[in-house]
Amino acid sequence: MLRGVVSILLSFALLLAGAGVSHAQRPHHPQFQKNSPQPVPILKVNSRLVIVDVVVTNNGTPVRGLPRSDFQVLEDGTRQTIRYFTPHFASATPKAAAAPLSLPPGTYINLPVAHPGDSVTVLLLDTLNTSPRDLLDMRRATIRYLKKQPPGQRIAVFALGNGLRMLQGFTTDHALVQEALAKAESSTGQGLGHLDPQDDPNSVGNLLNALSSSSQYGDAAMIGAAQSFDHLTYAANIRERVERTYKALLSIARSLEGYPGRKNVLWLSTSFPLELNPFMQADVTAQRDLSQLDFQGQMKVLTNALDKAKVAIYPVDIGGVRNLQVYTAEARPVNPYAGVGTTVDGQRVIGAASRQMERQYKEQSTMIAMAKATGGKVCMGENNLADCVEKAVHDSSDFYEISYYPNSGYWNGEYRRIFVTVDRHGARLSYRRGYYATPEVRPDPRSQAAVMRQDCGDMLNATGIAFTAKTETSQVPGHLTFRLLIDPSDLTFTPDSDGEQTLHVEVGVCTYNRRGWSQKLMAYPLRLSLNAQDYSELMAGGHVLDAIYVPGPKPTAVRVLVKDVSSGKLGSIYIRTAE
Repeated sequence: MLRGVVSILLSFALLLAGAGVSHAQRPHHPQFQKNSPQPVPILKVNSRLVIVDVVVTNNGTPVRGLPRSDFQVLEDGTRQTIRYFTPHFASATPKAAAAPLSLPPGTYINLPVAHPGDSVTVLLLDTLNTSPRDLLDMRRATIRYLKKQPPGQRIAVFALGNGLRMLQGFTTDHALVQEALAKAESSTGQGLGHLDPQDDPNSVGNLLNALSSSSQYGDAAMIGAAQSFDHLTYAANIRERVERTYKALLSIARSLEGYPGRKNVLWLSTSFPLELNPFMQADVTAQRDLSQLDFQGQMKVLTNALDKAKVAIYPVDIGGVRNLQVYTAEARPVNPYAGVGTTVDGQRVIGAASRQMERQYKEQSTMIAMAKATGGKVCMGENNLADCVEKAVHDSSDFYEISYYPNSGYWNGEYRRIFVTVDRHGARLSYRRGYYATPEVRPDPRSQAAVMRQDCGDMLNATGIAFTAKTETSQVPGHLTFRLLIDPSDLTFTPDSDGEQTLHVEVGVCTYNRRGWSQKLMAYPLRLSLNAQDYSELMAGGHVLDAIYVPGPKPTAVRVLVKDVSSGKLGSIYIRTAE
């Protein structure tokens, strides 16, 4: 047996019936393989290394040829030493599409195929936060944008409605992208909480108030209770919008993490939940009824995921220049019997306009904050949005990758601000403005189980940890067996007091029925300790081998999860068992 092969004994626990987490059986013990039978390119990332992509322009033109010595990086006011400096410039000649991997039947891989240094673009069509009257403008603006894209630009299309759907994977065929846009028009996204119930003539409280004014009869207590119900419903709708939007952006970040180079996410919408602004308090009306929701905790997780994946968010307000809702032709008075044109009606209009202006200002602040936090740009207040988006993506095709190890070794979870300068007159810089210094800690088993249950709900393949899953013949009908080949460069090894390197990974399998509902989560803890020789051979090009067993009855689909407990990095593959 090769010296690089190490085995450990794992305890066996009976599979519990029903939903939940079970520590399940392995048909074989985990091993290490020195050489991969099919080498694949891996993006190696040190979790303590801070990477900042800096876009430098002058009068809208990318500035090339700047040396490392022209840049200076400060973190919380302290100058940092630049350890790595890599310029990335767009090629005048479009690259040929990377050849897809040829996989044998029953073999699945989550590693994307792309050229190093590629700049890829994701179109996120947000029908959840977009008013129905603006959906057609969304499609028109996107088509105008596509017509200006050069050949070879790799684009994927996602739609956010009742859930997140991939309409088109990464492709250089823009005709396929336009076909995907047609699918987005029929998506089942349902807008939630767009209009404050105080300004909605169809809200229960306003309808009862109007009825009371017309008939001179009414119960003040009943009207007050109805208005309170309206605000509770409005707050719940906002919470639902925030939850869905947060999960969608987190899922996209995880699915893009394994792609090399810079990733641009064009978030097309007419409304941007202000609770996703990491630098702003949540809406007072909504927050009063949502105090149990940890918006700041969510933003910390999302910001770190976007940073690790090198994703730049470009919020695009496809509404362009538009009037406030209260001044539109379709706006109706909330109480037609209150005397239209009177002082009472004028106060109503002023109040509605004030609330809508405040909300619009906060949502625009959210757009600016999300763009600055990730190094993207904002497109709003322009009717020719296609030009705005085209310019933003063109700028990001040329950037400088700057990396440094922070002088402060204290990782306390606080937000650290990054400030970059360049010694070039007239230069404008775009880059992410900070990160959360999250410590690498091992969560308790109960918290880890809860996180893995949430990971089961993610319907995109996560690429933070590259691995291959291969089905093996099971001797028991209806049972499934998968052999895993995990790349160790994406895993965290921690030195212990004995000088060995320890690994703490959770391997899991989520099962789904034919309706797509999650049924069970089975966990396979993987704990390894390696001496210096074994660790050296593993990192020189080996892989972690594992095998997992899924007892019957045979599910319609499974999602295989590989999670590094220390760093939180995730890899996952969705497999339809019928295939």
